[in-house]
Amino acid sequence: MTLNEWLAFVAIWIAVGLPVGPNAVTCVTASVSHGPGRGLWVALGITLASVAHSLVAAFGFGVLLLAYAEVFYLMKWLGVAYLLWMGVALWRAPVRELRGSAKIPAGRTHLLRRGFLVSMSNPKAALMYLAVFTQSIAPEQPLAPQLAILMPTASGIVLIIYCGWVILGAPLGRLLTSVKRLRLFNRAAAGFYLFSASAVALADPRRGVT
Repeated sequence: MTLNEWLAFVAIWIAVGLPVGPNAVTCVTASVSHGPGRGLWVALGITLASVAHSLVAAFGFGVLLLAYAEVFYLMKWLGVAYLLWMGVALWRAPVRELRGSAKIPAGRTHLLRRGFLVSMSNPKAALMYLAVFTQSIAPEQPLAPQLAILMPTASGIVLIIYCGWVILGAPLGRLLTSVKRLRLFNRAAAGFYLFSASAVALADPRRGVT
C-alpha cells in the first residue's frame, strides 16, 4: 500500500466517522452523566466494536450478510430492539441535581459494554466497513499486510473521533447540573436513539453495497 492510498483511506474513514450518530450521542451522554474520564470507556467500547466490524469485513462475513437476508435482518432487528431499549431507558431514567463536580457513578465495564453494543447494534456498519475496505484493498497484493495497516488505522481514527465527542461533552456537563436541564438533555438524547432505531428499521443498506 502506497502513502497516497493510505492517505485516501484515512480521508474516507474520517468522512464516514464524523457525522453525528448513536455512537457520538452515547459518548456525549456518558461524559455528561459520568464525567469525561468514564466517558472514555464508552469510546474504547466503540473502538473495540470497530475492530469487530473490521474483522467481519476482512473475513467475508459482510458478504454473508449481503447474501443471506435472514442473517442480515436478524442482526438488524436485534439492533433496532437495543436502540429502542436505550431510548426508553434514557427517557425514563431518574435524574438528580449534580452539585459541583459530582457525577452519577458508573462502572468501567458497564460503559465499555454500552459503547460496544451501541456500535454493534446497526448491521449497516459492517456493510460500510465492507464497502470501504474492499475499495482500499488491492486484490493482487497479499491481504495480511494490507489489513495490518488498514485495521489499526481505522480503529485509531475511530478512537480519536469518539474521544473528541467525550471531550465535547465535558463543558456541556458543567451546564447540565439542574434536574430540569438534565431531564431535557436525557429526553433529547432518548429521542435521538428512538429516531435512530426507526431509521435502522426502515432502511435496507444492502441495496447500496455492491
